[in-house]
Amino acid sequence: MTHTDEGARVPRLPRRDFLGVLGGLGAGMAGAIAAGGLVNSAGTAAAPPAPLADSNGSVLRRMQRELEASLASGRTPSWIMVVDTRKCIGCDACSVACRAENPTGPGGSFRRVIQRELPLRSGPWAIFKPVNCLQCEDPPCARAVPPGMVRKRPDGIVEFDSTRLRGPYAAVAARACPFNLVRIDDGRTFTESTPSPQAYEYRTFVENGETFSRRPGANRLEGVARKCTFCSHLLDVGVLPACVTTCVGGAMYFGDAGDPGSLVREITQGRRIFWGHVYVGVMPRVIYFEEPMPDAAHIDCTVCHY
Repeated sequence: MTHTDEGARVPRLPRRDFLGVLGGLGAGMAGAIAAGGLVNSAGTAAAPPAPLADSNGSVLRRMQRELEASLASGRTPSWIMVVDTRKCIGCDACSVACRAENPTGPGGSFRRVIQRELPLRSGPWAIFKPVNCLQCEDPPCARAVPPGMVRKRPDGIVEFDSTRLRGPYAAVAARACPFNLVRIDDGRTFTESTPSPQAYEYRTFVENGETFSRRPGANRLEGVARKCTFCSHLLDVGVLPACVTTCVGGAMYFGDAGDPGSLVREITQGRRIFWGHVYVGVMPRVIYFEEPMPDAAHIDCTVCHY
């Protein structure tokens, strides 16, 4: 069974061709995936690459080059994130990078790393899974509030209208997310109770196309619903998301699903994909692989996923 944070149960359906579920996707992403077979059935799965980090940074450099090429192509990208949890070591570097890039205070980061410890017969196991907004094609948060408060960018990123998605509407949007990935800014800072609050907590930053500061008296985000945007402010100027560039294990891949030669298209060919998010009723732009570690007992992905 697959579990959500709210305790709902979703049946673990048999694996089948991912392309059969693409009917709910927007035309841009559906076409991009179908054209190159972004995800194939488990029956054609190829041997997965070794679960080791890229020591010379070539993968990161390739993703950066592809990002720049997609932006220069003149067409609208279709951004997706692919996660190989076998490479996640639970260091939380991505969470720290996210907080540094997207100031939120102690109320909650846009991303977190789930840890599951399992007492198996072969010995104790710890499994890690980084999570952030899935950028759903039909976001439950958007269905819960009046039109326009939550909007879908042409490149697939879900963004919030900070002038309207606040107060009771923010609370409704946060409750509607099946994965508890929407945060409401409470205005607090990490150093507010110290003799000298730190200036970095009040710096200006860009979110959903607007410039903000969390400085007391000028914090227009207090009471506003916020979440991961794939660092859209960085993407728009040709820079990869902060979590991707700081991942110690190289567990996250990012790119344009509309580019047939992109790494995200290449790395997903024939791979075993976690289906739980689709069965919850969303079509995600964050995709998780399902292969176990080499020479290790397979642990069902529903242990970590929800």
